[in-house]
Amino acid sequence: MKLFIHLFIAFLASILVITHAQDNQTEFLDVHNTARAQVGVPPLKWNHTLALYAQNLANKVKQTCNSTMSSRGPYGENTASGYGAFTTVDAVNQWVGEKENYDHRLNDCVNGTECKHYKQVVWKNSLYLGCASIIFGAGWPFVVCEYDPPGNVNGTWPY
Repeated sequence: MKLFIHLFIAFLASILVITHAQDNQTEFLDVHNTARAQVGVPPLKWNHTLALYAQNLANKVKQTCNSTMSSRGPYGENTASGYGAFTTVDAVNQWVGEKENYDHRLNDCVNGTECKHYKQVVWKNSLYLGCASIIFGAGWPFVVCEYDPPGNVNGTWPY
């Protein structure tokens, strides 16, 4: 009977983990696709291979406590870290907030500011998204999203 109870508890825990992952997936897609709709580009679709790739980087960050890591892989990538109640939505909104730094006419960031994260979020040729989030160190959230095909191709407008 004890074994049955332990198996049942493990089963319930796995359902909660899957539900949380699906909630995060929906959050990531909703925030990205809202920004993409504002500039008339098609919505992204979730890709489990990209999500696993993102999770691999997140695990490395957790092991090393180095939130400046990059996968330097074949995908477009955005990362963000915060503190406290920094959520997946906060991370994507941080990237989208770079929109004010982007001059579409010149296809460049204004006055040396950062806008590449925003451009990746709205990159018209990116079709798929996979993201992961972790807590590392003393409670520091870290979020990473992978995009395929990658954006920020020199000389090409995002939309």
